[in-house]
Amino acid sequence: MRQHPAKTLALAVCGCTALWSVQAAAHSGTDQPTLQQLQDQIQQLQQQVQDMKTQQEQQQKAQTAPTTSTQSSGPTKKLTIGGGVVAEYQKKQHSANKGSGGDLILDYFDLNVAGQYGKLTYAADYRWSTVNFNKGQYLHNAWAAYDFGPNDTSQVKGGMFQVPFGNLPYGYQSFWANLNYYAGFADNQAAGLGYKYENNGWRFDLDAFKNQGLSQQSTYGGNPNLSGTKNANGDLVSSGARLVNGGNARLGRTIKLNGDNTLNLSIAGRGGELEYTSNNGNTKYGSRWAGTLAAEADLGNWVLQGQFVDYKYNIPSDIAGGNTEAVPFQDYGYGYLMPAKGQLYAASVGRTFNVSNMGPISSFEVYNDYGYLHSGYGNYDNVGNRIGDVQENTTGIAMFAGPVDIWAEWIESKNGAMAFDGPNNGDWHGRFNLAVAFYFDGDLIKK
Repeated sequence: MRQHPAKTLALAVCGCTALWSVQAAAHSGTDQPTLQQLQDQIQQLQQQVQDMKTQQEQQQKAQTAPTTSTQSSGPTKKLTIGGGVVAEYQKKQHSANKGSGGDLILDYFDLNVAGQYGKLTYAADYRWSTVNFNKGQYLHNAWAAYDFGPNDTSQVKGGMFQVPFGNLPYGYQSFWANLNYYAGFADNQAAGLGYKYENNGWRFDLDAFKNQGLSQQSTYGGNPNLSGTKNANGDLVSSGARLVNGGNARLGRTIKLNGDNTLNLSIAGRGGELEYTSNNGNTKYGSRWAGTLAAEADLGNWVLQGQFVDYKYNIPSDIAGGNTEAVPFQDYGYGYLMPAKGQLYAASVGRTFNVSNMGPISSFEVYNDYGYLHSGYGNYDNVGNRIGDVQENTTGIAMFAGPVDIWAEWIESKNGAMAFDGPNNGDWHGRFNLAVAFYFDGDLIKK
């Protein structure tokens, strides 16, 4: 074992001093010790030096003991509890609240948990609202995952989690999302099992989903509506539907550019069954498929995103009342109809500014999200209205101050009922949306 240089020098000094004392005694005069006595004294001094070395070695071992104990204390354990409260001020051009100066509403309150036990990670998020959601509450996600393989490059995940499709994790910059989100092709959750391989800039996902939302009446993100769709008179114009027995595959590649800049390219496909249930309980099955190409460039403080989606729902005509051109959808419990086939084009740009002289605000971002939905049928029947393609554009600014986030946005859309922005009458409609969110979290276990 290595000795500390200063301690080695101290031993040498002690030894030399003691030996000098013996030699001095040997030549000091009348009481000259015998040769045997000198040898006994030398042996005693050697034993003292050895005892001092042993004591120092034990002290060094004691100092390193806490590190050894920490390394062998077991797997890493973490548990974090968090949540948030989101409120919104909304003023719509097309609504009665235009004359009243807008509305202030509770968007949602949520609680979430995230944790780790060795290579096992898990998370869950549940949300409540009695103001903005028809159904009041829903499970956003709940999953557990296990990492394995060389350098933990592989992962298996089970539960209700985000479908890896297109740009991850969101594919847009705004609080109000984009058309891909309302069509169910961005930031969408489903229940099932997934496998992920990630290494050297490559990522491959393969998933199997039993159903889209654990049979919840309300879900986060656009999904077929279990309750069907009613017209203004309350008449049911479409049977209830949901996505079942599906799968998803995605291949992505992150390319490093100069500095910290990156370019991510991905291709993905998904498909499965479309389950329709009539008022009398009869159930029939159609099919569905979708494919996407997506790209994201992170260039310093700039982010550029683009996505193309081609999709189709094959609706069983004998149970859908003859309406095979539109699928009943919902988001947050609100129902709408979207084309049963079409192409989606989305583009997003954002610029972040880091600041140090704006009080609690550490950074803010200006952004613009645009989406265009081209219906494969030219028109589709949306609660009795024959309309054309859908467009939506959101321009906004977001500010971040510790646990507080603020988004101020102007949303303009044409035939944008599916994005909750005006009636589908072929005209452009706008709304102002101000969202304020407070998030909190704390570690219960961290070791």
